[in-house]
Order: sequence, then C-alpha cells, then structure tokens
Amino acid sequence: MIWSELGDTLADLVGSVTATGGPGLVVTGAELRIPLEVRTETRDGRLVVFAQPPHTRWKSGFLPLTHTSRLVIGPEEEHAG
Repeated sequence: MIWSELGDTLADLVGSVTATGGPGLVVTGAELRIPLEVRTETRDGRLVVFAQPPHTRWKSGFLPLTHTSRLVIGPEEEHAG
C-alpha cells in the first residue's frame, strides 16, 4: 500500500468539498471530521507524517489504529490587536 504524506491527504480532502444545490452557491468554509491511519518516518533527518483514510471500517486487534482528525477551513478571522 502506498501512503500519502499528510499534506497531500489534507489537500485531497479539501479539494473534495464542493458546493451542491445550483449556481451561485459558494462554499466559504467547511469542517471535516475523518478517521485517519497515521504513521511517521524520518527522511534526510526530517520527520515525515503520512496519513490516509482507513482501508476498512472494522476494528480489530491487528489493524493500524485510526485517529479522528478535525480539519476546519475557511476565511481567516481578523483578531483585534
């Protein structure tokens, strides 16, 4: 199985958010909660994080653990400084 880097997985998830319901509808924000299998490795002295949706919804004692991830996208709120 080929694992994708976490950034690529998140970009694919964000890219899958589309407006449905007709013309003129624009998505300005979304919140995604998705289970991910996560693993890490070291490449050239740097930590690389890989993540993918689980390959099954069933839980067993020998499958990788899944972590529930929360991703919120939308316009950045300006904070009064």
